[in-house]
Amino acid sequence: MKTKLSLAVTLISAGLLSGCSDDNASTEAATMLSYIPADSPYFMASSEAMPEQEAFDLYQRFQPMASLESDLDELRATLPDIDDEASRSMMKLLIAMGEELDGVESLDDFHALGLKVSPRAALYGLGILPVLRMQLQDEEAFRETLQRILTKAEITPSTATTNGTEYWVLTPEAPVQAILVIEDQKLLMSVVPQDASDELLAQVLGSDLPDSSLEDSGALAALEQRHDFTPYGAGEVDFSRLLNELSSPSHAGTQALMDAVEAEQLDLSACQTDIDRLTSRFPGLVMGMREYNQDRMEMNVILETDEAIVSDLRALTTQVPGLGSTEGMASFGMGLNLPLLLQTAQKYAQEVRQNPFSCDELQDLNSAWSEINMAMNNPATMMIGSALSGLRARIDSLTMIDGEPSGSGILTLASPNPMGLVTTAATFLPELGALGLEPGGDAKQIESMMLPPETPPLYAAMSDTAIALGADISDPASLQEALQAPASERDLLLHGHLTGEFYHSLADVMEQVPSDELETSDIDMFRQYGDIYKNMEYWFRVDDAGVEMSFSLELD
Repeated sequence: MKTKLSLAVTLISAGLLSGCSDDNASTEAATMLSYIPADSPYFMASSEAMPEQEAFDLYQRFQPMASLESDLDELRATLPDIDDEASRSMMKLLIAMGEELDGVESLDDFHALGLKVSPRAALYGLGILPVLRMQLQDEEAFRETLQRILTKAEITPSTATTNGTEYWVLTPEAPVQAILVIEDQKLLMSVVPQDASDELLAQVLGSDLPDSSLEDSGALAALEQRHDFTPYGAGEVDFSRLLNELSSPSHAGTQALMDAVEAEQLDLSACQTDIDRLTSRFPGLVMGMREYNQDRMEMNVILETDEAIVSDLRALTTQVPGLGSTEGMASFGMGLNLPLLLQTAQKYAQEVRQNPFSCDELQDLNSAWSEINMAMNNPATMMIGSALSGLRARIDSLTMIDGEPSGSGILTLASPNPMGLVTTAATFLPELGALGLEPGGDAKQIESMMLPPETPPLYAAMSDTAIALGADISDPASLQEALQAPASERDLLLHGHLTGEFYHSLADVMEQVPSDELETSDIDMFRQYGDIYKNMEYWFRVDDAGVEMSFSLELD
């Protein structure tokens, strides 16, 4: 889904991990955490909450100007072409949900649906069995909303009762069923075996609490503090617990779910040493948000690694002029010490050769490291690796000239040996080698018969650590500024950004380039992004805990 519907769903999903700020917020948050086993293989939950009015204001800022109704019309038009019954049912459900959201213009409108804009919520595993809990504004109003959605989607739920609690079964007769409970101003959803015992249902529904919970362990607070996450939502996936649960189930939920789908337990007895070896080096994933407010939000996922891998990764990062900055309307860059990357890959490949994974299920890892080692030792890779340590491509403008897309910007190539890099590049563009570039010298124009006639003026300049190439720049001296731009101190492996100006320029170009694959709605979508987002950033960096993959939005 493209415009308002996709953004609404995104915001509501994000809102599941925030909440409201009434006086008993900490008590209710603690109660939510008390349902989550301390040894759950995975969880995502919030410890505090965003005030609802702030959350609604944020929701409104994300809304494009296009009508949700037009998006729903597009979805309705696709229904006749969907043959698969399950896919058709899901599309009807999405349309019905969108129809309920259409016309929501105030906080009271949300409340009239029985929803909170920022409900406290938790997603977690009873073993591998998933459970979602979410706070409601008005359970009776939500019952009515849900019934309208299910009726429109042509879904007829059945009801069942366990230990005096009634729950809805949303799926037809099947070994595994989706269930839903609305009780005590909360919504609970889960997937359980059709013949789930009353004891298991008691744990799912929460009438039987775990002996040790996330509230007791304080693991969520420790996670937030360790990674500087906001209290509006954080979680983790513990690889060791997950794999152990699949091989030797410790929770009745795992065993019941595997029995229901007739899945055999993973026989990892022969792999346990290998698995322990992997999980000690890659303990798990953690996720959360370091910022979440009216002006900016930042979402972070960290692949945890051991200290040795962190040290090796940190050694690979290089200083690339301007990497990490948001100068220009868009950019993309990366910094890698390629010679050291080759050595590091060879080191890990040798470790695997000397101590290969023994069990059958992990033989692909042995062959993968062999293939990586061969690729790294490719002559072309070796030639480039000795001269190139990073790059940053910056776009300053994007326009249409004489019916053709045109732009300006600067490409910065970091190198431990810029003269060697020029020699290598001259293999493909001899005129570059003939310019006589020298560190600190003036920028020089590249004139080549190999370039198309419509190519904008190209300039090149050099410093002791990099080469800069500029296309259609107004002042060649700006290349020296690019060469002297400070590098990031964040141990970046990769960084990029896109501004609202870029989205508007891209929409203008798309509008003037004939294409059977582009629709007016696609172009409008990019313009709406330009109106909403001031700047978007994404990056990979080496964190003390492993590799951090992050995405941030700055709202206009």
